[in-house]
Amino acid sequence: MKDIHGGNIWGASVASSIPVEDILDFSASINPFGAPDGVRAAIEQVLKKGLASPYPDPESSALRSSLAHFHGVLPEEVLPGNGSTEFIYFIPRVYRPKNALIVEPAFSEYRRALEGSGCRVGSLVLREKDGFAFDPGRFADKVKRGFDLVVLANPANPTGALIEKAEVMEAAKICGKQGATLVVDEAFADFAEAGSIKRECTAMRNVVVLRSMTKFFSMAGLRLGFIVARASTVKRFSSFIPPWSVNTLASAAGGAALEDSGYISKTLRWAAAERSALFKGLSSIGALKPYPGAANFLMAKITSPLTAAELKARLFSDRIFIRDLSAFRGLGNKHFRVALRKGRENRLLIDALRTVFEKGRDKDIAGEL
Repeated sequence: MKDIHGGNIWGASVASSIPVEDILDFSASINPFGAPDGVRAAIEQVLKKGLASPYPDPESSALRSSLAHFHGVLPEEVLPGNGSTEFIYFIPRVYRPKNALIVEPAFSEYRRALEGSGCRVGSLVLREKDGFAFDPGRFADKVKRGFDLVVLANPANPTGALIEKAEVMEAAKICGKQGATLVVDEAFADFAEAGSIKRECTAMRNVVVLRSMTKFFSMAGLRLGFIVARASTVKRFSSFIPPWSVNTLASAAGGAALEDSGYISKTLRWAAAERSALFKGLSSIGALKPYPGAANFLMAKITSPLTAAELKARLFSDRIFIRDLSAFRGLGNKHFRVALRKGRENRLLIDALRTVFEKGRDKDIAGEL
């Protein structure tokens, strides 16, 4: 199987006999500050009061209210689930698409979910020469060929490119004219709310926005995501959600995380500063071409003989784990992605990359492999 996900430090640990805690993981784009302090307190309260024993609230009522208030929509326009990936797999069941279009490079689970349901899947591959920027004209031409469902991520993963809100709204109109549903994956939009259409989508019949709480709030293990859409669309999705999809601990954690304004502000300041510093660091290495990004990761291309897989192996010998992107459509074996971590760790990454590329180790490794 191709390397389709980052963050599998468990498998890397087993294969290398390196303890998980000793691996510096740049492959998974998760906030390095850990979950907000209030999350632990909320979970402890649930356990202390014995509320983990009863079945969870099947409606996730408290969490829906918190999400709605935080994002400026109505509770009936929000539906929580077991991570945004759960909704990616519900989409083929809800809409029964025959022909779907994915704007790529993109998260692999879109295609897996759609093809697994028997849907034919086409691609609109954004061009490297354009910096992987979204092109509304090319998009319109492609959608007109006959698709009933379109998937678009903003910010994009793995390129990190942000699409302007006006262009996303234009994409929604294009899809509407063709009778297609537009699914906008905003899993990383907490880092770039300027491009989000989370409020606008509630007035549109053909748009669903996917959101995640795992990246920004560092709760990947708790599995918590949600959709925002027109109330009638949310009601349609709710009939497919299995009972107790959101457990009591995750629900309490999500509500507590949204209340921590200090954590949110700190994370936004950190992301802006470290993204700029890491971009400059990557740019300072002649064999690397980083791409601007709006999320908590950056994509880069290797311009030397080394491949991303070889670079990944070399860095792992220093217990640094990066994301090889060679399995993504529209990317080659030279592209890789690194998550933003804390300043000292990001500098360690740059130093390790400099050792590989500026001391000739890239040529040595290429020759060995």
